[in-house]
Amino acid sequence: MTVTLKDAMIFLNHNIDPIIGALSYKTPFTPNTIITINTGSKTITVLAKQIKLGIFKINTHEFRFIFKSVSYSNKKEDFNYWNKETAKMAGRELKPCFADEKVSIKEG
Repeated sequence: MTVTLKDAMIFLNHNIDPIIGALSYKTPFTPNTIITINTGSKTITVLAKQIKLGIFKINTHEFRFIFKSVSYSNKKEDFNYWNKETAKMAGRELKPCFADEKVSIKEG
């Protein structure tokens, strides 16, 4: 199955700005999973283990993160913090990747 996250912020290196775009991959998610990032003007392909940090908004009350090739979620009470901080970094709020429903993404 292919998972597509419509609007994600991906950090590949600590010294460069994040890439913002759609992220897609085939399950299962492992460190060697091939990730395709489409920014609209270019397509980048990396391995999951090359992503330093990935941040995306699942719906209007939950963020998910990819860190060290594992997927994590935020605490519900931290949503506003992450929404504000990602908006600062991206110059706009990230769009929800899915509808307002419980989404199951397999943890690493």
